[in-house]
Amino acid sequence: MCALTTDANARIGQIVGDYRITAVLGEGGMGVVFEVAHLTLGRRAAVKVLHAEFAARQEFIQRFFQEARAVCQIRHPSIVDVTEFAHTPEGEAYLVMEYLEGESLAHRFARAGAMP
Repeated sequence: MCALTTDANARIGQIVGDYRITAVLGEGGMGVVFEVAHLTLGRRAAVKVLHAEFAARQEFIQRFFQEARAVCQIRHPSIVDVTEFAHTPEGEAYLVMEYLEGESLAHRFARAGAMP
């Protein structure tokens, strides 16, 4: 996993759609995943926001949203459920996913060793 940027941590408390960012879960080459809480329901979720350099390119946004549509059609217990995708008023592309409790793959490998 990449080191988290200051920008990602600075977003804690900000609003994305109907959700308030409560923590940074991870950051990769294309975006940041935040833990969020629904503003009225309080339900926890995860929100993936594309990095600005990708959000500025229409082909990346189309691919990002197509991925969300594909996940919704697969409906499998081993695939995270996507419940929404949209743009913020500032133009950021994001998708909302169910929040899953558990350990990261890196923690699993550190604890149990590499898979055979």
